[in-house]
Amino acid sequence: MNDHLKAFRNYLKEQGLKNTSQREEILAFLGRSSRHLSPEEIFRELRRRDPRLGRATVFRTLRLLGDCGLATRVTFPDGKQKFETRLGGHHHDHMLCVHCGRAIEFVSPAVEEAQKRLARRYGFKVLWHRHEIFGRCRRCETAGPSPRRS
Repeated sequence: MNDHLKAFRNYLKEQGLKNTSQREEILAFLGRSSRHLSPEEIFRELRRRDPRLGRATVFRTLRLLGDCGLATRVTFPDGKQKFETRLGGHHHDHMLCVHCGRAIEFVSPAVEEAQKRLARRYGFKVLWHRHEIFGRCRRCETAGPSPRRS
């Protein structure tokens, strides 16, 4: 049994929740994906394999995976929330193109250090964070004017 599955099972037990094969399959599916997935995309794909899977199960499981640190939510420029696994164990932030929706992942020790300094200065204990920068990617910036936001 891998460490992530074991951690998820332990978390569910600590919360007094039961583990199910559907919850484990959602974790496994998210872990196999190399892209950000909406709850609806996860539901549609897994529903093909298990017609008994409910939409609410997917949403609740994603919340649980976030609560125990195995998944994280990214809010895209169109307001849609998508999820990605944190199974690789590395923290990264996102630059999100408001034109094409592309998500660029980046790691910046300077940004992380600045956040730590700010937290210390204000006596703030950071539990977690998401850093999302909205703008235009290189391709869209050279393509012309951006669409107006309403």
